[in-house]
Amino acid sequence: MKKNLYKLIIVSILIIAIVLVIVLKNKTEKADVIEEKEEIVESIQAEMDSIETFQPRREELSKNDEIQKQENVIPKQAEKPEIPKAKKQKKAENDILALVNNSQITEKYFNEAFDILPPQQKDMFKNDKEGFLDQLIIKELLFKKAEEKGFVENIGKSDEEKLKDEGIEKLIIAISSDIKIMDEEMINFYNEHESEMKGASFEQVKNDIKNYLVQQKQGDVIEEYIEELESGAEIVLNEEWIKIQQDSKPKNPLTEALKNGKPTVLDLGASSCIPCKMMKPIFEELETEYEGKANILLLEISDHRDIADKYKVRVIPTQIFFDTNGDQYWRHEGFLSKEDIIKKINEAGA
Repeated sequence: MKKNLYKLIIVSILIIAIVLVIVLKNKTEKADVIEEKEEIVESIQAEMDSIETFQPRREELSKNDEIQKQENVIPKQAEKPEIPKAKKQKKAENDILALVNNSQITEKYFNEAFDILPPQQKDMFKNDKEGFLDQLIIKELLFKKAEEKGFVENIGKSDEEKLKDEGIEKLIIAISSDIKIMDEEMINFYNEHESEMKGASFEQVKNDIKNYLVQQKQGDVIEEYIEELESGAEIVLNEEWIKIQQDSKPKNPLTEALKNGKPTVLDLGASSCIPCKMMKPIFEELETEYEGKANILLLEISDHRDIADKYKVRVIPTQIFFDTNGDQYWRHEGFLSKEDIIKKINEAGA
């Protein structure tokens, strides 16, 4: 099963993205902006507010069940060789979209979970039902691990989903509670992004930087934990359903752009994201100014989560820069000014 970010993921975000998307809720964008230093703080805070959990596509991990062996001994003759007989392999079909160890994710459960998503989450997964199934699988794996560790107790039929969410939240907090950020890390971050600070001092943005770095580290820890759960699980997908979802996806415009020998800048965002909206007019201007000299791509992440998965996008907006050979040479998370974009494009020879 392939890797994702979440898909990536931080305690607060993962809990929302997994517990409420997955689990069916996603954090809404905040407006915590330091008014006097609005551009930089908005950038940093918007990144944290716009973090999405992305989980890459998984390859089907089909495993044969335990092989039965039968041994026959003929008196006074040599033993006959053992003839292994494989049991019938598990399949996910009809209304079963996935088998996760001994659990089923049915189409009915999938539809009910999707129907109660917040509008922003529905928009995100409208063209990526496969990605949403991924989130439900992750939720099931986390829930079982939370149950195993004693974080889920007294689950009743009426409140099963709520207690599942609470158990997953406790598990996530437990595996990411030891994250620490040193002053040196915050200072280095500030120095590396000083041009984006718009005059804000280190002390003014210190807390924002710390929260952002904590979330990044938590995302890495949780992502690694999920990968371990996935690698040790038996997950079987409904191949017919998966194919239908893949065939209905929009074409990938990045693939062709990277073949034409021109520098490329890609922005992945969402129409509901504040800093993403700020990027739209900038990219419209760049598209005109760099026509014939560079590929300027502004894409909705809900339409192209396969790209987000491939390039491990966890924050929106994210800008990724490719050289004339189609190789990634720089990336940035959050709002990026037109001047900075032009500088990076020109570095690639546009």
